[in-house]
Amino acid sequence: MSRPVQIVSSVGVPEPKLRARHASGAVVQLSDGREYLDLMNGKGCVTLGHHHPAVDEAMMASLRNQAGCATCWSDPFEELASIIAADSGVPGAELAFFSTGTEACRAAVQCARRYSGKPLIASSGYHGWGDFWETAPGFLEPNDNGVVDFFFVPELLEQVLERYRGRIAMVMVSPDYVHLRPETLGQLVRLAREQGVLFCSDDVKNGYRSVAGSALPGVTGEQADLYTFSKGLANGQRLSCLVGAPEVVRKAKRMTYTSYFDSLPVVAALATLNHMRGERGYERLVACGAKLAGGLRALIESSGVPVKVMGDGPLLQFVGATEALDEAFYAASARRGLLLYDYDNQAVSLATEEVLPELMARFKRVFEDLAESFPALRGEPVPMARQMEAAFGMMDGATDAVPAADAIRWLQEREA
Repeated sequence: MSRPVQIVSSVGVPEPKLRARHASGAVVQLSDGREYLDLMNGKGCVTLGHHHPAVDEAMMASLRNQAGCATCWSDPFEELASIIAADSGVPGAELAFFSTGTEACRAAVQCARRYSGKPLIASSGYHGWGDFWETAPGFLEPNDNGVVDFFFVPELLEQVLERYRGRIAMVMVSPDYVHLRPETLGQLVRLAREQGVLFCSDDVKNGYRSVAGSALPGVTGEQADLYTFSKGLANGQRLSCLVGAPEVVRKAKRMTYTSYFDSLPVVAALATLNHMRGERGYERLVACGAKLAGGLRALIESSGVPVKVMGDGPLLQFVGATEALDEAFYAASARRGLLLYDYDNQAVSLATEEVLPELMARFKRVFEDLAESFPALRGEPVPMARQMEAAFGMMDGATDAVPAADAIRWLQEREA
């Protein structure tokens, strides 16, 4: 049994769905006594590896020294705020700290509405579990909380901006670099700019992973007004922030919570970001992901198993030709000692570098198992419909690998 019976949260854990006993770097020991290699990494929030000494020692030193308290500001807040504001690239950037990515995204919406005086949010991607993001009653219609989803399709964003002209407070996108081209993301920013609408890059997932801050400006040549960060900040400790244009972020001045002054997550974030900066961490994460993706594609080609690797790291995704093959892939991975985020993105950490040879050896056995179990599928392509479903499962939107008209038709059928 994985989840305690008293806890209602249905949070998915990877096969074989056992409890963790011990973790270090890329290795997790589960309650069956076996050691597994982790590519889920806390849904991508563990960027250095489990219990990284730089982070653990910084937190333990803070506790031993009784540094900071839950009553007042302490120096680490100012140091971390200066780093994040500079990394954002927004002139004069200011920020607000929160505990989770969901909170930071909610703050972005409230700030945009208060600043603009407009009620609607044009959104693409996952921004948390709050009721802000509930399903709308119809395609391109606002939900009960004034959010209109355009599913990462520029043509749909154009329709939304025109249909609700003068009522959109902000366009909010969680940028995806696995299923979307830079041109598509850049077009979304420019459409918002043309209408004079705020643009928020929700970088809770991708921020501080391939670069310090957001990859959006470097990838698209476009700067956002606001950014949300969380997963890459503190190697798994609870911390998030909203950063950006001061006139907008200042609307968050009364958004606070009881543990706002808790300095331990801030200490963890400083240790994480300083280690990444000092040890070429972002460059290494990108290189490790690319090496893993390339090795996996070579194994797949050799085995003939129709599984596609989407992305080149540090996030990637597996897509099988059939649902049965997908199920068998995750089951085989668990048997071979791999912890994967089922049907979603896999995330490398710096610790993945150390286990790459063993990781590839285990994946080789996985694909050998699948080749034996699915001989009739050998050499078959992965249908585009499967890739569309995989993209939606990972980013709540449509891949741009198909013409916009086809993506819109697929979305309309899916949402009907």
